[in-house]
Amino acid sequence: MVTTSSSAVLLILIVLTGEWNNKAVGAARILALLSVPSRSHHIWNRSLMLALAARGHQVTVVSPDPEKQSVANLREIILEDMYDDMHEAYDYEAMSQEGYFQNTITIFDWGYDACKSALASKGAKRLKDLTVNETFDLIIVEAAIDDCFLSFIPEFGSPPVMAMVAYSSPPWAGFRMGNPDNPSYVNTFNLPYSDHMDFFQRMVNMILHSFVLLSRAFYHMPAQQKIAEDFFGKSLPPIVDVEKNLSLILVNIHYSMDYPRPMVPALIPVAGMHIKPSKPLPQDLQKYLDDAKEGVIYFSLGSNVRSDKLTAEKRQMILEAFSELPHKVLWKWESDTLPGQPKNVKVGKWLPQNDILGHPNVKLFITHSGLLSTQEAIYHGVPVVGMPFLADQFVNIRKSIARGVGEMVDYNTLTKDSFLATVRKVLYTPSYTIKMKRLSELFRDRPETPLETAVYWTEYVIKHNGAHHLRSAALDLAWYQYFLLDVISVLTIGIILCLMLLYFVAKIIYKVVTKTKKNVKTKKH
Repeated sequence: MVTTSSSAVLLILIVLTGEWNNKAVGAARILALLSVPSRSHHIWNRSLMLALAARGHQVTVVSPDPEKQSVANLREIILEDMYDDMHEAYDYEAMSQEGYFQNTITIFDWGYDACKSALASKGAKRLKDLTVNETFDLIIVEAAIDDCFLSFIPEFGSPPVMAMVAYSSPPWAGFRMGNPDNPSYVNTFNLPYSDHMDFFQRMVNMILHSFVLLSRAFYHMPAQQKIAEDFFGKSLPPIVDVEKNLSLILVNIHYSMDYPRPMVPALIPVAGMHIKPSKPLPQDLQKYLDDAKEGVIYFSLGSNVRSDKLTAEKRQMILEAFSELPHKVLWKWESDTLPGQPKNVKVGKWLPQNDILGHPNVKLFITHSGLLSTQEAIYHGVPVVGMPFLADQFVNIRKSIARGVGEMVDYNTLTKDSFLATVRKVLYTPSYTIKMKRLSELFRDRPETPLETAVYWTEYVIKHNGAHHLRSAALDLAWYQYFLLDVISVLTIGIILCLMLLYFVAKIIYKVVTKTKKNVKTKKH
């Protein structure tokens, strides 16, 4: 029988043991190669970087996005001028008119130019200098399209490596971990299909999925290898081999908003890792939202597509539609003035989106349907009207539509009437808000926060000097072995040989029987 005092001692030991386990990893030296020039990627990535630094790890972050203030235990290497280079080279609004196959090539070209810009920076040269005398306990990379940075891993002695990706889970993330992304029900990253596809959709999805992986293997990765070798001035280990040594990938998915799919243990879902409970807003915004008796519409096209770059015609359509609504509108507008601005519209170059969406008076979010924005809308239970432009934005809004929490407008065919009708439909139909509140409950209901999950698995890789026991054996198979083509070939040949043997045996038996019958007839005569 356990006494009260012994129970207390046992409880203390459990608590102390748990606390010891939490701190068992100790302070590690972590290098994070996060070179994608996208504000949304940075928002998602930095949540983990700040959490690791707060736990005492010495974190070196290589990124085009500097912190506004210095952070304890965090050292930055800034890849300067990347945003300017990429915005000059690409028209994000025009990308909304591309077909899916062309969009795939554009995204890989974007990755090529991003890597080229990054490695031309002073920051990349500073990082290269660190390879001479610095070592790290863990390297974190982005499983995106900046694969040239994988070449730094062997230069630092090939310590344990893990990856993270702010996309939901693009085909190349699953491919890196040997995950079985079956195109019969798992749509590729830029196709707006559900997990229930008809024959034509499955055929298109299979072709595009194969096209993505083949383009990456024979177009994108060789280009990335060349950029890296030009930068280092020597031949390097193939980055396609380097990426096979990843311990795990943190992926931005959750079953509440994403379609169910099989996942190997090395894919860790941490959707919404960047989201925190909303905080009080700056005084002017707080008053603006508090005083909105009819409610507020929040409008933002994210960090890559600038609202002030919309055509004058489209801008005027949107403003005329807003002017007919009784609601206040808060618009993320990147210029000092908004021509033709109605009285019910307030603009700001930068707005604290997560905190705004958490305000109870926000009734609708008009969004580009970026993944982070979609997740923030779900977390705070705000229905959406999506205006997608590129990449996974079309997929994200289609998922919202399928769940009954939003609708979509097409920027290329947008009219004032179609825009206003869609906005009113979502605003004045209660089911959108009811279903979004329900989806929010599912999204939030987890045993721990996604950031806590991400920190745990990061320290898990450090603690065990890698996590290759999570690695799928599929990565060791040739493509024909993975698809069992060798087995199918042998079985097919075996079946054909058996059928041929049966045919010849039957033919021989037939001849023998026929000959016997003839002999019997001859004897009778």
